[in-house]
Amino acid sequence: MNQADSAQVAAALDTVDAMERTTSHADADVVVLNTCTVTHRSDADVRKAVKRIQRENPSAKVIITGCYAQRDPEGAAALPGVGAVIGNAHKSRLPVVASDLMTPTAAPEARAPVVIHTPMDGVDPELLPGVEPVTTVLDRTRPFVKIQDGCDAVCTYCIIPAVRGRARSATPQDVLHAVRTLVDQGYVEIVLAGVHLGTYGRALVPPMDLGELVKRVLDVQGLVRLRLSAIEPMAFPMELARVAAADPRLAPHFHLPLQSGSDRVLKRMVRPYRAKEFAELVAELRSHVPDACVGTDVIVGFPGEDDAAFEASAAFVEEASGLDYVHVFSYSDRDGVPSTRLDAKVDPRIIKQRSTALHEVSARLWTRYVDGQVGRVRAGVSLEREGGLPGVVEVLTDNYIPVEVTGAALAPNQDVRVTITERVGNRARGVLQSLPA
Repeated sequence: MNQADSAQVAAALDTVDAMERTTSHADADVVVLNTCTVTHRSDADVRKAVKRIQRENPSAKVIITGCYAQRDPEGAAALPGVGAVIGNAHKSRLPVVASDLMTPTAAPEARAPVVIHTPMDGVDPELLPGVEPVTTVLDRTRPFVKIQDGCDAVCTYCIIPAVRGRARSATPQDVLHAVRTLVDQGYVEIVLAGVHLGTYGRALVPPMDLGELVKRVLDVQGLVRLRLSAIEPMAFPMELARVAAADPRLAPHFHLPLQSGSDRVLKRMVRPYRAKEFAELVAELRSHVPDACVGTDVIVGFPGEDDAAFEASAAFVEEASGLDYVHVFSYSDRDGVPSTRLDAKVDPRIIKQRSTALHEVSARLWTRYVDGQVGRVRAGVSLEREGGLPGVVEVLTDNYIPVEVTGAALAPNQDVRVTITERVGNRARGVLQSLPA
């Protein structure tokens, strides 16, 4: 989502004649930092980035936008070198603010940061910017098209509804235009992204669902591959599995955030399903697409997660869920979310131990999945990787396995077929079976 947002910001700034995009913050007059605030570590990363920019380019003015700017505008404005803070409801004003910061003043060091901020719960979704599909790509092999933003769920741990606002969707016509534009630009794989992607189109007039939109996107002439970002399990349309079974251009890779395998913890999180229902969903998905790669997110250390609850969660993930990998998140309190007020907090040292244990579970799941793919031929896209080994090309397969191919003179963004020959750690090696025409 943030990559898509950054591309939209860049597209807006590119329309300003007086501005030229640079390749490094070291020689920039203005640096735009599009931020995340999903965890306290995200906030810390933002603060470190601002301080590094100030240290390496003291004359640059930093504009902080995105979710950290929305959650804590005063804290963002207090950071060294910050010239402006622009919340998520006002990103359309960013080009004007950037132009103003580039205008010399008599005493630029005395100018207080500009703060433009409105609480998202006070803004009508129809007035919120940010659901326009992206057609600008920031040095990415796989462009992200943001088709949905915001969330109406009430998960007790999540700050996202407060910083991104209520759910809203791009129109099918705009999505199709964005996809056609990217296909015409030669991109092999396009990713549809959203905060609560499965709710796409519910408030449109007339309504539209994600399954129908995907079928329309797959009708775009010249589209090679379509991938979907995370979809909440309670909003996953099984039509997607049926489409993936019938059309190989829809990547057989689905990320369904579980958050916990303990029913007691799920209840405290206000997640609208239980572990058994999640397992049934994955099983039905696999009945249509048996070799699909299915991943998830799990939070460890949520308030009230005792040893028994964690052990139940870890056992479910490894033995009963049908999953292939886990993104592990360590719980931390966030100002403004209900879970911060819950009792039975978990000791940070225990959270760290549980995170390590669940990472080990994920490694075992992934090892099993990749080993099961050895000997198979998969479609994939060649990626651009800085600092890679000479003569080694990385291919991302349709089912999300990074495969290293040696001895191939292959440019990024090429549609290829690769035979997976072996697993090496958490990656694979392979040989090319076909080259692009």
